[in-house]
Amino acid sequence: MTARLLTILAAAGTSLLVASSAVAAKPLLRAKPVAVPEVATESKVDYPVYDSIVDPVTAAVRAALADAGTKGAYLDKRDAAGVADYYAEQGYTPIWTGTGKFSDKALAIIARIKNADEDGLNPKDYPLPPAQLGVAMAATPQAIAEADVELSDAVVTYARHAHSGRLDPADVSPNFSYKPHLLDPHDVLAALMAATDVDAAITGFDPQHPEFMALRARLAELRNQPQETEVVVPAGPTLRPGVSDPRVALLRQRLKITDMPVDPNVYDDTVVAAVKAWQSSAGLKDDGMLGPASLAILNKVPANPVNTILANMERWRWMPEDLGRFYVRVNIPNFDLDIYRDGKVVYTTRIVVGQTDKQTPIFSDEIRIVDVNPTWNIPASIAVKEMLPKLLSNPASLSNYQFFVNYDGHYQVVDPTQVDWSSVNMDRVQIKQPPGDDNALGSIKFLFPNPYAVYLHDTNSKSFFARDYRALSHGCMRVQNPWDFASVLLAGEPNVTVPALKALVGGPEKQIGLAHQVPVHITYFTAWVDDAGNLQLRDDLYGHDQNIEHMLGLS
Repeated sequence: MTARLLTILAAAGTSLLVASSAVAAKPLLRAKPVAVPEVATESKVDYPVYDSIVDPVTAAVRAALADAGTKGAYLDKRDAAGVADYYAEQGYTPIWTGTGKFSDKALAIIARIKNADEDGLNPKDYPLPPAQLGVAMAATPQAIAEADVELSDAVVTYARHAHSGRLDPADVSPNFSYKPHLLDPHDVLAALMAATDVDAAITGFDPQHPEFMALRARLAELRNQPQETEVVVPAGPTLRPGVSDPRVALLRQRLKITDMPVDPNVYDDTVVAAVKAWQSSAGLKDDGMLGPASLAILNKVPANPVNTILANMERWRWMPEDLGRFYVRVNIPNFDLDIYRDGKVVYTTRIVVGQTDKQTPIFSDEIRIVDVNPTWNIPASIAVKEMLPKLLSNPASLSNYQFFVNYDGHYQVVDPTQVDWSSVNMDRVQIKQPPGDDNALGSIKFLFPNPYAVYLHDTNSKSFFARDYRALSHGCMRVQNPWDFASVLLAGEPNVTVPALKALVGGPEKQIGLAHQVPVHITYFTAWVDDAGNLQLRDDLYGHDQNIEHMLGLS
C-alpha cells in the first residue's frame, strides 16, 4: 500500500506536504517548516511540526474511537478512555479484524454476547457489528475500523454490567451504600485477547459467588421450561395433625408428597413432616400446623419469579468480590443472621430488622467492638417522634432515661419533670438510656461503625422473635440469641471470651476492641437457591425489588 503523508500543522500556519511513491520509497526526512505570511487573528497558537505515515485503517480506527458510544452502546466516559488507551498501545491497529474479517475468537465473543440473557443481562444493551464483515459485505477501511471498535465497546460495556451491575445502588435507594467496583477496560480487552476459552472468560466477569451462580442456573431453567401452575389450597380452618379435610389432598399435591396413603384427606405424620420442612425453609415457625397466615404464604406465587431473580442478581453484582473466609451475613427479608466459615453456614439465629418506614440499610463493614452493658443514645428522630409526645403528656413516664440539655456548648443533666417541653428546641437535647435490665439494647451489642449508626444488639423484649414477620425495629438489628452468636463470633479472639464478657453484665458499660475484625454484610435478598436446590422467595419488604425492576425496564 502506498504511504501517504497527512496534513500537518506548521508553526503560525498550516501547510500541506504530499509525498509521492518515489519519495515514500526513500528514508523519510523531517520536513522544514514552510514560511507562510501571518494572518491577523484574535490569538496566535504555535504548533509543533510532525510528519507521519498513516495506514487508512489506522486513521479510520482513530476516527471510530472518537465516535465510541454514539451508536447506542452505553459506554461510560471512563470506559471510552480505557478502550482508546488499549488501541493506542496496539498502534491503533484493529484487534478483532486484522485480516479484514472477524477472527474466530471475535465471532465467538459476538455469539456469546448475543446470549447476554444467560447472565441476566439484556442483549439489546450491547450493539454488535455485523459478523459477516469481509465475507458477505465489503471490508472497507472505515467498515473494518468501525466494526472493530464497536465490538470492543460492546465487550467493555458487557463486562461492566456483568461485574458491577447496570444500576448505581444509590439511585435505587439511599439505604444502599455499596460503591461500584469497576473493571479496568484495558484489562477487560487484554484478558479476552489472551483467553483460550471465550465463554469462560466472559462468564468470569460475573460475580463468582456460589449464590449468584445458583441463581444464574435457575434463571436458565425457568426460561427453558414451561411454568407450572401451582396447586392452591383453599382457605379454611387450621390444618393440624389428625384432622380429615379434603384440602389435605390438595396440600399433598402442593408439597409434592408422593406416598399413597389409605386416606389422602388425613393430615398424617407424612404431611406433618412435609409441612415442617416447608415452614423451616420459608423461615416460619415449624410447628407442623397450617393456619391462615402460613397458608397465605404457601399459596403466594410471584407474578414473575424471573424478574425477582434478575433483581437479586443485580444486587449480587454490587456485593464485595471477597466476602471473607469468616464473616457475618444478615438477610433482611429473611429476618435472619448467618455466620459463614469457608463458604459454609456454621451458625444461624433469628433477628428483628427495621420497619418499612425505618429501614435497615444495606452495606458491608467490619465488627470491631463488643459493648457490654451498653448505653442507648436515643437517635434524634426517635427523640422527636416518639419521646417528645410522652414528655409533653407525662415527663415522669421517662424517669429511667437521662436527659442532657446543651447550654452554651456544654451538656448538663436536667430533670425531665422540671422542663417545659413545649418550648424546648430538641436539637439541643440528648436523651440516653443507661445500662440496666430495662435498657432496650439488652446486655450486649456488636459495633461496626457506619454512617447509619446501626448495629447488632441484644434486647430486653424477646417476644418479637416468636413472630414470623419481624420488621419491627427502628433500623438496628436485634439478635435473638446474642450470647450464642458471641460464642461463635469470638471463637478466634485471643483475649476475649464469652464467660469473661458475661461476668461484666450488671456493671458499668465496657467496650472491648477485637483483635480480629470480622466482616459483616447487611444484605437484601428476596430470592436464592437453598441447599436442597429449591428456589426460595421472600416478600419485598422495602420495595427494592420493585424499584430495580422498574429501573431495568422489567415492569
